[in-house]
Amino acid sequence: MTDKAQVSFKCGNCGTKIVWSDDAIDSTEIFCANCGERAGTYGDLRDAAMEAAKAKVESILKDAFKNR
Repeated sequence: MTDKAQVSFKCGNCGTKIVWSDDAIDSTEIFCANCGERAGTYGDLRDAAMEAAKAKVESILKDAFKNR
């Protein structure tokens, strides 16, 4: 089992994986490198990733204990 979770984002316009620089701060605007579509701010994406990770953990725990 791995101790890391990965969350990624795809552009809603063209489907390209959204990436950003390591020095992004909460207010940094993130755009698709392929088509230029705005993906949101780094803070928005970080918050969405945290919510997705929490939902995944809850799902895993629910599945692990459903038969007990």
